[in-house]
Amino acid sequence: MVKEFQKYDAELIVGGCLPEIEKEKLGTVFHGRIINTKDLDKDPDKMDDLFPENAVKFREIDDANSSYPNLNEGNLVGALKNFIGNIGWLEKSLVKFQNQIFKSVYGKHSFFYNILVDEPMYRMRISWGCNSNCSYCGIKKAIGPHKSKPIEKVLEEFRFGLKNGHKHFMMNADDIGAYGTDIGSSFSELLDKMTSIPGDYFISIANLSPRWLIKYIDHFEEIIRREKIIRIGVPTQSGSNRILKLMNRFHDKEKIKDALIRLKTVFPKLSLHTHIIVGFPTETEEEFKQTLSFIKDCKFSAGQLMPFSSKTGSEAAIIEPKIPMDEINKRLKYAKNFFKREGYSVKYKSQGRTFLFDKLDYFS
Repeated sequence: MVKEFQKYDAELIVGGCLPEIEKEKLGTVFHGRIINTKDLDKDPDKMDDLFPENAVKFREIDDANSSYPNLNEGNLVGALKNFIGNIGWLEKSLVKFQNQIFKSVYGKHSFFYNILVDEPMYRMRISWGCNSNCSYCGIKKAIGPHKSKPIEKVLEEFRFGLKNGHKHFMMNADDIGAYGTDIGSSFSELLDKMTSIPGDYFISIANLSPRWLIKYIDHFEEIIRREKIIRIGVPTQSGSNRILKLMNRFHDKEKIKDALIRLKTVFPKLSLHTHIIVGFPTETEEEFKQTLSFIKDCKFSAGQLMPFSSKTGSEAAIIEPKIPMDEINKRLKYAKNFFKREGYSVKYKSQGRTFLFDKLDYFS
């Protein structure tokens, strides 16, 4: 994309996480100005320095809390969407057709169908940055340390969403469970205050690391009983304590399982979603099969399996031996058959190497 955009008669500025994560690789094709994600937090005026003529300053703009309607999808696709958006009946027809496609691909009652078409979704970024040290992750050095949004600001955004008729609230952050640790609060306190607000709504939570699930489990159990939180993403990454320890993550899978079962017990309709890395360095076939059994035992409703990929500068990049890609592909194929036997729907993405598994009857 950098090479493509360099063809235009304009200055190109490259932003995001990759300029920091892949600094050397980017340096081989680009020598212009960059803006790293963490720079926006450390120096709020950084963006305004790039565009000094802007009347509205970057630091003055609140989070959009929207479903990413302004993504640049290229000249042709972007122009077509803009054209369609100006014709009300045509836009509605396109959305209806798109939803039919999603329904056909994922199934009407699937986790992913409801996430994709349950619009308008109100997305809340409650914090950013990360203080964890997962050995496989290269993102931390690009996003900077954890920083929480003030609790009253989060509640203000939540009430604003309710006032404007939103019913589905998606809470997200780089390390969502760490919310409040830097401002004398906690994620459980925030959830307690949010779910105490009356209204017809439901909340989904993304990226709740197991360490925070364990830390707040007693309070979470009380909050989940209110049946306002209907989905929680808990990226466990592995069902092997040894591999979890190598990953620098919480590595007592029995405590993780017990906490998840407690939540499902107090609210059986709670949907639990996870992420799993297949083929982490030194992972044995037996440890891989332990992970599949762990997913089943924890009663996860849906999740994503992805092959391990070595991130530049991460600790995992130097852990040996690496698992050959043909072995990882073999395990992914085994996992696909495993999930089908257990009653999950399986859908591939990313050239067939990453796939989603999903219980079709969750919302029935």
